[in-house]
Amino acid sequence: MDPFPRLVVLISTGMDEYQTRLVAGISPVLSQHGHSLLVCVNDPRVPGPPPSLRMFLQAASPCGFITTNCMAGEEEASFAALLESFGRPVVRIGVETPDGTWIRGDNVTGMRAVVAHLVDDCGARTVAHVRGIPHQPDAIDRERVFREELARRGLVPDEELVVDGRFDQETSYWSVRRLLKARPEIDAVAAANDLSALGALRAARAAGLRVPDDIMITGFDNEATSALNWPGLTSVDQDLENQGTVAARQLVAEMKGKPPGGEIMVPSRLVVRGTTRPSGASPVDQNRLLREIAEGAYDHLSGQDAALGLNRSLFHCTTLDAVVDVLAEKLDGLGVGRCFVVLHQRPLRTAAGDPPGPGRLLLDFREGKAHPPPQGWFPTRLLLPEDLRHQIGTGALMVQALSAGGRELGYVLFERGWGPVKVGEVLLQDLSRTLEAISSTEQLQLHAVELEELVQRRTHELAEEVTTRRRAEVELQRANTELQRLLKRDGLTSIANRAAFESHLADHWRRLEGAEHGERKLALLMIDIDAFKQYNDHYGHVRGDQALRTVASCLHSAVREPADLACRYGGEEFAVLLPDSGARAALAVAKRFHGLLAKAAVPHAASPVAPRLTASTGIAVSRTGDGNGPTGLVEAADRALYRAKALGRDRIVLSGSAEPADPATLQDKGTARAAVRGPLERSASG
Repeated sequence: MDPFPRLVVLISTGMDEYQTRLVAGISPVLSQHGHSLLVCVNDPRVPGPPPSLRMFLQAASPCGFITTNCMAGEEEASFAALLESFGRPVVRIGVETPDGTWIRGDNVTGMRAVVAHLVDDCGARTVAHVRGIPHQPDAIDRERVFREELARRGLVPDEELVVDGRFDQETSYWSVRRLLKARPEIDAVAAANDLSALGALRAARAAGLRVPDDIMITGFDNEATSALNWPGLTSVDQDLENQGTVAARQLVAEMKGKPPGGEIMVPSRLVVRGTTRPSGASPVDQNRLLREIAEGAYDHLSGQDAALGLNRSLFHCTTLDAVVDVLAEKLDGLGVGRCFVVLHQRPLRTAAGDPPGPGRLLLDFREGKAHPPPQGWFPTRLLLPEDLRHQIGTGALMVQALSAGGRELGYVLFERGWGPVKVGEVLLQDLSRTLEAISSTEQLQLHAVELEELVQRRTHELAEEVTTRRRAEVELQRANTELQRLLKRDGLTSIANRAAFESHLADHWRRLEGAEHGERKLALLMIDIDAFKQYNDHYGHVRGDQALRTVASCLHSAVREPADLACRYGGEEFAVLLPDSGARAALAVAKRFHGLLAKAAVPHAASPVAPRLTASTGIAVSRTGDGNGPTGLVEAADRALYRAKALGRDRIVLSGSAEPADPATLQDKGTARAAVRGPLERSASG
C-alpha cells in the first residue's frame, strides 16, 4: 500500500521568490482536491537527482509531479527520465515538453509590450538586451521577440548590444558595465528578468547615469524586489501564482484520466514604474511610490534582522541540544509553522552517491513550540518517523538536504507561513554549517573516548605489550591535541577563536607581570569590518562568509612572530595579540593588514566608506607594572577602535594618540602623538 496515496511532489531548483509564488498558487488547489504537497528543493551544486530523492520517490510513490526548470540541460534530462519511470502524470512549469503538459507565462505579449513601451512610448533608439540562461525556453522566447520587435520598427538588432546575464544580478552587472563603457549611446536596457535588470541598474549608476533620464531599464517577472529599488523597476508580471494554479488544476485533471494539455499559456502584463516613467511624475505618484518602497524595505529588513538573529545564535551553539533550543526560539519569528530536522546516522558523500541509511529526528517543531522527538533510528527513505509520517500528508512541506564539505549530514522539512522568502536558504546554510562543526567535534571526542577505552583494556589484558600500549597512547594524545586545536579554532575562518585569544592573553599577561629583569610589553590590535551589516544585506550570507575568510587570511598573513596570535573575536570583529611588542611593531602589523585587505579588493557596493571592503583598527600597549590587568588592555584597544570608527573608519588609531593613522599614508617609523582624553562611543552602524 502506498504510504502517501494523495501526495503530489514539486521538484524545484532553489526556493526563491519565483518558486515561492508558484507554490502559493499550487497549494490551495491541491488542498481543495484532498492532496498534500511536498516541495523537494534540488541543490544545483549536486549534478542530477540525489540518491536520497530517488529512494524517497520509490518508497512514497506520489500520485503526480510538478517540476520547474533546472540550471543545465543535462540535469533537466536526468530528472525527466527519473519522473517518467514512475508512470505518473507530470506537469512542467517553464520547461518545454513536446508530449506532455507545460505551463508558461506569455513571453511574447510581455516582451512586445516592453519594446513598444521603450521605443514607441518613451522614444528609445539604442536598446540593449541582457539575455537569460541559454537553454531555458523563457529566455529563448524573450530574446527572439525582442529582436523581432526591434526589426519590425526598423531598428536592426546590433549583436554587440545583446549580452549574457544568465538571470543573475552579478553576471548582468559586469556585462552591462562593460557594455556601457563600449557603447555610451545606449538609452535603454531590456533585461530577461528582474535580477538581471537590477544588475543593469547598478551598472548604470556606477557609470554615473541617471535612471530614467539618461537610460531606461526594464525587467521581467515583477518580483518583489522590483518595487524596492528606487525609482521602482518597470517589469512584466507573469502572474506566477496563476501559473501555479493552472499547473495544479491540470495535474488534478490528468490524475483523473484527462490527457496531457500540451503548452498552456498564462497571460502577462506590463507594470510601468520609475525606471521608464518620465521624471515629471506627479507628487502624488512619487509619494505613493516612496511609501510602497519604504514599506517593502521595512518588511525586507525585518526579515533580514530575523535571519541575522538566527545566524548569530547558531554561531554560538556547540551541542545539538543548543541547536534545538535556538530553533525552537527563532523559527516562529521567521514565519515557520512546522519544522523537522533529521540527521543521518552516517553522513552521506554526495559525490559518491551513497544511499541513505537510518536517521534520527533532532527537532519536531509544530504549533509554535518544540515537541519531544521520538527516540531511536528510523528509515529515512520515508523522511519522518512513523508517528509523524502523517505530517507529510497535510499542507505543503519543503524538504532540503543539509550539506557541507561534500557530505549530506541530514535534511530539514519545513512549512513557511509568512516571513522572509529566503528562510529556506537561511536554514540550509546556517544549520548546515553549525551541524558540521558540532559533528566534527563530536567525532573527535568519540574518537578520543574510544582510544582511551582501548588503552585501558589493552593495559589490563596485555600489560606486557608495552609497544602496543605506547602506540595507543600516542594516538590518544594526537586525538586530544587535535581536539584542543579544534576547540580553539574558528570553524568559519580557520584562525584562532575567542577561547584561544583569552587563553593566550592570560598566559602572556602572567609573563608580563612576572618579569623580574627589564620591562616587557604586550600589544593588542582590535579590528572591526566597516559596514559589514550593509555588506550582508547587499550580497547575502554566503558572500559575507567569504568576506570574513578573506579578512582572516589577510590578518593571518600580517603577523610575523611565532608567538603572535590572530583570531576571530566574534561576528565581524577580529583581534591580534603581539607579545613582547610595542606601539611601533603593532603599527607595522596593522599597516600590513590594511595593505593586504586593500590588495584583496573585496567589492562592497553598499559601503559608505569605499567601494571595497575596509576595516578600522584600534591599538593598545601594556608594559610591566601598568597594573591595569588584561581587561584594561582590551578596553583600551576597544576605545581606540571606537575612535577609528568615529573618525570615519578605514583607519588605525593608537590608544593615547591624538590623531588616527590612515593606512594609505602610515609610515613604518610613525610614532604616537599627544594623548586623547574622554570616552568614545561606538557608531551604531558599525
